[in-house]
Amino acid sequence: MTIKTKTYFRVNTLALTVSVALLGACTGSGEDTGEIPEEEISGIKVSLTDYRYGVQDVGSRTPQTFTVSNVGVDTYPINTIAITGENSEDFLSEIPEGVVLEPGDELEVGVAFSPLGDGQRIASLDIDYDTIIGVGSNRAESLYYTARDFEESGDYVAASSTYREYLNSNASTRNKARAMIKLPLLEEADVYGTGSDFGLYKSALDKRDEGDTYAALQLIDALVRQHNDSYLVDDAKYMRAYIQMVDQADYQLAYDNFQRLQDEHPDSSYVDTALYSQGLAQHELGNLAEAEEIFLTLKDRHTGVKLDLFELQWPKDNYVSRLWFDKSEEQLEEIELQAENDASPDSTDPTG
Repeated sequence: MTIKTKTYFRVNTLALTVSVALLGACTGSGEDTGEIPEEEISGIKVSLTDYRYGVQDVGSRTPQTFTVSNVGVDTYPINTIAITGENSEDFLSEIPEGVVLEPGDELEVGVAFSPLGDGQRIASLDIDYDTIIGVGSNRAESLYYTARDFEESGDYVAASSTYREYLNSNASTRNKARAMIKLPLLEEADVYGTGSDFGLYKSALDKRDEGDTYAALQLIDALVRQHNDSYLVDDAKYMRAYIQMVDQADYQLAYDNFQRLQDEHPDSSYVDTALYSQGLAQHELGNLAEAEEIFLTLKDRHTGVKLDLFELQWPKDNYVSRLWFDKSEEQLEEIELQAENDASPDSTDPTG
């Protein structure tokens, strides 16, 4: 005879005496798995609160992932994560240690239900954390998660509007970069539609956001192969090089792919960004002269007035040119400072 058991798992997030979210597990037979919507308190959001694993065979193993998100501006060092309760031995988890959730960070905690006996099985996942107070409120970060919810539901117009509201709030967490990548895609979708090319590119961005850069690159390659006339081809080629540079630190490969983007799509809106990224890549490779040449080229692209006699330059009178002119100057100054430091003798050198 097969013995079955049903679970109810409760997640508790504890800040001092405040309970943030609850998860539970109970046993029985014949009920469907159910879950209670997300709850948010003080910038911490738990993806599942009370969760039921459903009816399972004794000796089986049923995994479930719980995501703890910092949606505020404060920092939350996690003190302990522990499975407690009468049937805690029926739940298995690799508990992470030394985790600090900065604004925009997420922590995935996997908990597997592996019942040792029949009947009701109840346990809790207790997350105890401290709070390091930041500046401002968590309203801005809440906007990001609202926009993401709109995106996941397919309401791209509302998602675009909310992502833009979030970016206009002067947000400064990791979510800012995520929103900056998603917003142009969703705005273009409102003009060009959401075909299979859109689906591939959006999936690639989602995979990268999840940390699966291999899958992201595979989806990007599929888009370029299958939709070589898509409005998203230059976006995809830029994102490929961006992943190689930022996520994989393969600066030479990233440099080469940024160059291909410029060669194949000279009218792309990514040309300036690609050129700037090439300068950063050469800097990382230790090629200061090549990096300097690239930043000078970018600066010249956006120079409106130039007085060679006095070695003075001013950018064109528009926001984009002022942006790239200033960013190029910053990098050129950094290269000059590094070159001076490399040329000067080391004061700590005993032979100097």
